[in-house]
Amino acid sequence: MADPIKRKKYDSSLPFDEKIPDKDIDEEDFYEEYSKCFTLNSKFSVNKPVPNLGDANTPMEEVHKFYKFWDNFKTWREFSQYDEYDVEDAQDRYEKRYMEKENKKLRAKYEKEERKRLFRLVENAYNSDPRIQKELAEEEAAKLAEK
Repeated sequence: MADPIKRKKYDSSLPFDEKIPDKDIDEEDFYEEYSKCFTLNSKFSVNKPVPNLGDANTPMEEVHKFYKFWDNFKTWREFSQYDEYDVEDAQDRYEKRYMEKENKKLRAKYEKEERKRLFRLVENAYNSDPRIQKELAEEEAAKLAEK
């Protein structure tokens, strides 16, 4: 495609599965379900390469890097398909500025919802991750052993 801006607009407007897996998910399904979900969302990442969720044998250092990456996730996804005005129809620069400002307000609402959805995805994955639960349990056991 010749114009990268138009390409991003087009790719952002395509139907996208925004489902987030359940919080209460068993260990066998955790890696499959969340891996699929993170892989789908990674296509919108500004920063490449995107780390993988891994599996039960992934070192904890890699697991922490994965969650740190997703906590700071930057997306290039935009929501211009919800714009109310077509700025090409503006009569003058003042009208164009007004239209751009209104469109920006509308997009901001969808961008905020997208950030919330991604935050919920990462939070659910972190809280359901068997590796994290095991690490927290070991830390708790170590604290109790010290006492």
